[in-house]
Amino acid sequence: MTYGLSRRSFLYSVGVLGLSACGGGGSGSATTADGRSATDITAAVLANQNVTLTGDAIIRLPVGSSTYTGVISGKGTLVLAATGGTSSPSTLIITQASTFTLPDAQQVQVVTKTSATGGYRLDIAGTNPPVLTINAGVTLHIGTNTRADNAPNIIATSDSLNAASLLNGEVNLNNILNNGSIVLSSAQFILLGEISGSGPVLQGVNVWGGNSMRGLNAFEGVLSLSTGHDFGSNHVAASLPNAKAVLNEGSWLVWSPPGSVVKVAQNIYEAAFGGDINFHPIGSSTIVMSGIYSHTDNSPHNSPNLVDPGLSDASLNFAKVIYRGGANDVNGNDGSYRGINIEAGGGTVQWGDGTHNNFFLPSAPSPAEVSPALGAKNAYINLHSGSTLAFNYNGAVTLNVGITGGGGGPNRTGAIGVGNVTIMGTAGNDVTFAQPQNYNGTTTIGANAILRLGAGTTVPLNYITVRPTGKTTVLQATYTGDSSLLTAESTGGLSTNAIVNVGQLIIQNTSTNITLSNISGSGSLVHNGAITTTLRNNSYSGSTTINSGTLLAGSSNALGTGSVVNNGALALTSTRALAMGGGFQQSNGGNLTLAIDGSNPGVNFDQLTVAGAAVLGGTLTLNITGSYTSGQKLVLVNAASVSGAFSSITSNGASVLGGQDATSFYVIVQ
Repeated sequence: MTYGLSRRSFLYSVGVLGLSACGGGGSGSATTADGRSATDITAAVLANQNVTLTGDAIIRLPVGSSTYTGVISGKGTLVLAATGGTSSPSTLIITQASTFTLPDAQQVQVVTKTSATGGYRLDIAGTNPPVLTINAGVTLHIGTNTRADNAPNIIATSDSLNAASLLNGEVNLNNILNNGSIVLSSAQFILLGEISGSGPVLQGVNVWGGNSMRGLNAFEGVLSLSTGHDFGSNHVAASLPNAKAVLNEGSWLVWSPPGSVVKVAQNIYEAAFGGDINFHPIGSSTIVMSGIYSHTDNSPHNSPNLVDPGLSDASLNFAKVIYRGGANDVNGNDGSYRGINIEAGGGTVQWGDGTHNNFFLPSAPSPAEVSPALGAKNAYINLHSGSTLAFNYNGAVTLNVGITGGGGGPNRTGAIGVGNVTIMGTAGNDVTFAQPQNYNGTTTIGANAILRLGAGTTVPLNYITVRPTGKTTVLQATYTGDSSLLTAESTGGLSTNAIVNVGQLIIQNTSTNITLSNISGSGSLVHNGAITTTLRNNSYSGSTTINSGTLLAGSSNALGTGSVVNNGALALTSTRALAMGGGFQQSNGGNLTLAIDGSNPGVNFDQLTVAGAAVLGGTLTLNITGSYTSGQKLVLVNAASVSGAFSSITSNGASVLGGQDATSFYVIVQ
């Protein structure tokens, strides 16, 4: 692997020591692959002596574990080599923080500070060559997970190019080439440098000291977490372009500092109940997750599979998984349970990168409430103040989870979520909400995108029991697949709740009536569900199409300012006047229901005012109360022009005869 070194080549061999040695295990010298002298400091390290580097050095570790309680300082580079090779591996356990750095001539990384909305960020330009190389067959074990640890690490938070006052202890400039393994096992916080190489990085079981990875981490192995890990910070971004996968058995905290875009393409796997991902998008920043947050059935809890973590059966993501017998029995009764917390910060968490439709959080039906009556959910999403959850796919995806503010995990309060949801305007982005949503904020549908409320079909909740002999599936409950959004009219809703629709909003509920209000934008609305939807106080300019079910207009501006096509049922409620900014067309299968209980149009009898052409058809149903004089004329539709005719008029309460002229439709009481 080649790294920039003061614009010159600096070569370390990958998987091979790359040093010619004189003697093993004692002091002496060796030669690097490019001819530089390297000092053998093995004897001093095994004797727990402090060492000051004055150039390149090597430690030839014996087979088994060696604990080093000293400190390595100075300026130079260090190679950890296994004398027994990969067949007889070696482990070096460090218990204190070494402070050595690269020689000045080899330092190329420069850190700059930039202010942005929400604070500041530290940007890292260039890549230092590794100050530490871990060869194949070697494990660097950072800490003992006891009080004996004195903040162990290979750490330098300043060098000749970067002042400590600028870095403020937030960037580790000691980069590591890891072709062996790194185990994080300190009771103290570990700030990692940038890690490259082919090996994994894993956190020991029950290690609660905390750690953070920042900057470019190009290693190709698995990142395995057991308790908690900060991926970046509120001031420093992290990247993980080549890692095989992330195993998350704790809380993975993903940060994007102000003005940054942090991308994670890997699948994140979780084996057992209790883990979650906590997103911290700060200021005008974005976190893009383009993989899948998935259950894993081949990486048992606390026994990480560092070779090929994954999921053998995709259906396990869509069910409550119970293990009985076998290696995964420790995964528990909720083996597939995964949690999301989108924390306050004002930025955006984006699922998908617009190039595929592999949904980030595949799940069984998981309502917003803490303990659903029909059976245990297997996922939750908590949306907290000021942040946005965005969906960016180029095909159909389904969210089976109710977004809330306290529906699981650390905030089991049942609180309402606060934040925004965006369906990004990527062509083909077609998102279905298959659970009622429980957040206050703005829902935005971008151009070319579709948001479907309701799956249009039932969704099963299965419990799958996995035994070494096979799987057993039991249908625990069947959900309707219906959805809803909080509005000003909802219990717990806010007057500021809004829908900005520049694409298409399709209502597909099959059994649950809903109310929607404060819809703006140039997008269209389609009613495909068998249920009744009430619309109120809207300004959207796209068309409204009723294909099935009933649409109730609850205000004069309920249907916005666009054209209306009624192939289902349309009626008025809580208003006697309905304005249509475009045309109105009712097909032969449509039904318009109007109420009349007086003689004042728009006051005590229903009237449609159509800015464009009205094309009549289908059925007109009139519900008439009160007394009327024979011959009395009641104008029900005013339009720029009227054509067509209702195929039938059903009048309840009085006998009427329909009639029309060039610009109106009316009835005359008989």
